[in-house]
Amino acid sequence: MKNKYQFLTLTPFYNSKPSIADSAKLTLLLFVPQLVILFLTKSYNALIIIGISIFSSFAADFINNCLKHSKFRIDFTVILQGLFIGFFIPENYPPAVVFFVVPVVLLLSKYISGGFAFSWVNPAVLAVLFLFFLNSSIFPHFQIPTEYLKNINIFSNLLGDGTFSIQPFDKVVTSFLNKNIFKFTGLTLPEGYISLLWDNGSVIAGFRFNILTLFATIILISFDMIDWLIPSVFLIVYAFCVRIFGTVPFGNIYNSGDILLALCTSGTFICAFFVLPWAGTTPSSIPGKIIYAVIAGLFSFLINGSGTGHIGSMFVVLIVNIISPFIQILEDFCYTTFFLKKQEM
Repeated sequence: MKNKYQFLTLTPFYNSKPSIADSAKLTLLLFVPQLVILFLTKSYNALIIIGISIFSSFAADFINNCLKHSKFRIDFTVILQGLFIGFFIPENYPPAVVFFVVPVVLLLSKYISGGFAFSWVNPAVLAVLFLFFLNSSIFPHFQIPTEYLKNINIFSNLLGDGTFSIQPFDKVVTSFLNKNIFKFTGLTLPEGYISLLWDNGSVIAGFRFNILTLFATIILISFDMIDWLIPSVFLIVYAFCVRIFGTVPFGNIYNSGDILLALCTSGTFICAFFVLPWAGTTPSSIPGKIIYAVIAGLFSFLINGSGTGHIGSMFVVLIVNIISPFIQILEDFCYTTFFLKKQEM
């Protein structure tokens, strides 16, 4: 029998990855440009909602520390949590309701699901969904009419009816990409998608600036500050379902779904990289993470369809957060059944 302590060494402990606090600090810094652009585009209501959400999250943490008679310290993960709450609330939502409801939901979440910033269900998701159920009429509905799903020109129809607008620089950038990059692939990028990536005009701030969200993601992944496996698998599964089955229920047309439209709306990117893999809510093993991400991708397609949803991503995260403990139980069972027994042999 092998010695179960054979892997212990006297080597000092060290962090193989940046700490959660450091990751939160850099994430907050990388989202500052989005806040600046919201100001420059005079989206003051969105900034007010985000500011109130951050303050409410901070206040909830302060109250929690007072109730526990523990020393208060600034927790950047709590601030980041408040930022994401504000990013998923429509800019026209009553600020007073956000101010009073968010701290209550976060405190209840802390005592129901355990932990404050990192409970087994993402507290930010619970707060947004609670606000949704309080007044769902403020949250926009799907922007794709059913008749558009019966053909393969969904986005062009949305541009034509004014649902989305084209930025002045779109034509120049699209032409440059088609002449210098896409010509080698045989593909042609239609006009409008650059605008969709830059600012899709959503009333929900976190859905708007996909280019900046992707830029922040690339930096965080390069510094190994966020998990890339769950978001990657999630996006692949969701994109595959949209492409193959996106228009099947309506026009019985296969392999014609609009992937870019789906990925650039419904808060898909910010959900995939920042909300879905929230610490404490995901499995720990690679197979567990893949299962978690695949389930999320399938539910995202079932709920958000071909995109332009405004609350579906929150329901997706809630569903997989509830499923996650069962995946973790399966992980523990496989570990004790196969790995430990193999080590003892």
